[in-house]
Amino acid sequence: MKKINHQIKLMLAAALVGVGITSCSLDMLPLNDIVLENYWTNKSDVESVVNSCYASLKGSGYISDMIVWGECRSDNTDIGPDVPTPLRNLMKGSLKSTNSYCNWSAMYNVINRCNTVLYYAPQVHENDPNYTESDLAINVAECKVLRALSYFTLIKTFKDVPFSLEPSIDDNQDFKLSRTKFEVILEALINDIEEVKDDLPIEYGAATPVYNTGKVTRYAAYALLAEMYLWRASDAQLTLQEQNDYYQKCIDACNWVIEQKISQMQRNTFYTWRGNTINLADNIDDNVWSQYGYPLLSEVKGNGSGVTAPYAFNSIFSEGNSFESLFEITFHYAGTQESNSEVVNFYGGQTSTGGAIQYLVAAKNLMTTAPDNVTTYTDNSLFSVCTDFRSAAPFHFSDNEFTIYKYAVDGVDLKNTTPTGKFSYPEQENQVRTNLNQDINWIVYRLTEVMLFRAEAEIELAGNLNAIAAEADSDGDTDVENKNNEDTRADGDGSQEPTGGDNPTAPLSPDELYDDAFNIISAVYQRSNPAVKNMADAKPTRSKYKTHDDFEKLLMNERRREFLFEGKRYFDLVRQARREGNTSKFQAALTSKFGEASKAVIIKMAMMDFMYMPILKTQIQVNPNLTQNPAYAEEENVEIN
Repeated sequence: MKKINHQIKLMLAAALVGVGITSCSLDMLPLNDIVLENYWTNKSDVESVVNSCYASLKGSGYISDMIVWGECRSDNTDIGPDVPTPLRNLMKGSLKSTNSYCNWSAMYNVINRCNTVLYYAPQVHENDPNYTESDLAINVAECKVLRALSYFTLIKTFKDVPFSLEPSIDDNQDFKLSRTKFEVILEALINDIEEVKDDLPIEYGAATPVYNTGKVTRYAAYALLAEMYLWRASDAQLTLQEQNDYYQKCIDACNWVIEQKISQMQRNTFYTWRGNTINLADNIDDNVWSQYGYPLLSEVKGNGSGVTAPYAFNSIFSEGNSFESLFEITFHYAGTQESNSEVVNFYGGQTSTGGAIQYLVAAKNLMTTAPDNVTTYTDNSLFSVCTDFRSAAPFHFSDNEFTIYKYAVDGVDLKNTTPTGKFSYPEQENQVRTNLNQDINWIVYRLTEVMLFRAEAEIELAGNLNAIAAEADSDGDTDVENKNNEDTRADGDGSQEPTGGDNPTAPLSPDELYDDAFNIISAVYQRSNPAVKNMADAKPTRSKYKTHDDFEKLLMNERRREFLFEGKRYFDLVRQARREGNTSKFQAALTSKFGEASKAVIIKMAMMDFMYMPILKTQIQVNPNLTQNPAYAEEENVEIN
C-alpha cells in the first residue's frame, strides 16, 4: 500500500473538510503511517476530491497564469500604475528564468489532483455499489478535461514540459521528469479527450445555468478538442494533407457545439438566474439569427424594463454563466460569493478593504484613430468604424485613461438601448460603469470562440487546398485536387456540411470554405455592431477579400476584437507563427511592446523559442533532468525599471 506524501496529505485535508472530515483526522497518524487508500472508500470521497479539482482552478495562480501568459505578453495591454516589478519586466520582454511569473505550480497542482482521482476512482467503483459506472465515467471525463486544459495551457506557454498521467502519491516515486515534446503531449491529450468526450452530460439540468457552465460538460470537452485540433494543424512541419486532416477534425468538433446551441435556442429554454426567469427568444439577436444562422445574444435586447445596452456584454461578463458560455471558472455559485482576487488585481478592481489596484491598462494601439465620422470598415485599424460595442464596453478610452472594464465591473451602461448612430470618440462620453466586481467568473470557452475556431480552420483548409491544386497544376496532375478534397472529409456524424449546393455530402471547395468563414466572422461582427445593419460600408464586404492573407487578417482582427483581455491574444500570435514557421507577424505585433528591452531581446524575437516562457530556474535546480528553453539559456536580458 502506498504511503501518503505531504502534498497529497494537504490536498486531501482541503477536500475532506468539505464533507465534515477535518485535517486533524489526517494528523492522527504519523505521516509515514498514513495509507492513502484509506481515504478512497466511497462515492463521496471521490466527489470531494473532484470538487477540489474545480476549487484549485480558483486557487492562487491559475487564473493569474492565464492572464499573464495569454494577455500581459500581448499587444492588448500596457503597464498599469500598480504593476509589480516582475510583471513589468515580463511585459517589456525582459524576461529571465528567475521571474516569478514563470512558475507553473498552479497548473501542475490541478494536474496532480486530477491524476489522483483518475488513479483511485476505479477502485472505489469496484468497492462501493452506490458509485455507479455512469458516476465513474463522468468523474473520469471531468478530470481528464481539466487535466488536458492545464497541460494544454502549459505547452502553449512553455512548449515542451514534464508530462505524466500518473499521480504523485508515493514519497518513494521519482518525479524528476525531463521535458516531453509539444507534439507528443498534444497528441496524447487529443486521444484522451476523444475517448471520454461523450461520457459527459450535455447539461446537468436545464434550470441550473451555473452548474451547466461552471462544471465540465460535453460542450467544454468539444470546445477544448476543437482548439487542440486547431493547434495540432497549425504546424509548418506537417504536410498540407496532414494539416487538412486536423483542420477538418477541428471543424467537426465545432459543428457539434454550434448545432447543439442552435437546438437549445430553438427549444426556447427557460431558466431562472438571479431571481429572473430568462427566455432565450427574448434575448437572441434576431438580425444575426435570420441573416447568418447563429444564436448569439443581442446587445440591444434584454429581459426586463431595466436592461440597458450592452445587454450581451453585461450578460456574458458581468453576470456570467450566460447562454453563450461553454465553460467558466465560477465564483458565485448559489448562496456563495468568492472573490476573484486575480482579476481584481489585474483589471482595475477594488480590494476587500476598498483600495484600488490596477496591474494592467488597455493598450493605446487599440484605438489608433478617433473615428467619430468614419463609417467605412478597414482591416488596417482594429476599430475602424465607431459602431462597435467592443470598443466602448470592454475598456475606457481617452487621452489619459485606458482602464479595463471587461470582467472588472458589475456592468456598463451606454445609455442607449437601441443605438442607430455612432459612439463618441475619443472620450466615450456616453459610457457609465457600475460597481466594481469582486466575484466575477473567468470564461474559458464561449460560443463565439468555437465559431471563430471553425472560421480559422476553414480559412486554412481553403488555403491548403488551393496550394495543393496549384502544385498539381504545375506537375500536370489534374486529379490531385479532387483526391485531396475527398481526403479532407472526416468519417462519422458531425461532418461539415456545405452552406450551399445540391449535394450536402460533398466536400466544400476553397471558395465555399472562404464563404462560410466570412459568414461566421460577419455574424460575430454584426452582433457587436447592430447599427451597421443598414450601413453597407461599415462592415466587412465579401468582394473585398481576394486572397488567403486577406482572410487571415480579417480573422485575426475579429478574434482580437472579440476576445480582448480574455487571455487569448498572445496565444493567437504564437499559433499563427507555428503555422507559418516563422515569427515575422509575431514580431510586427510585439516589437513596439518590447521596444524598451535590450537589442538582444529584439534580435531574439526572430527565434521561434522566444515565443515561449523560460523554465523557472529553481525548477531546474531541483530537477537536473530539465533543460532550459534555448532562447533564455544565456540570460542576456536587461531589467527595465
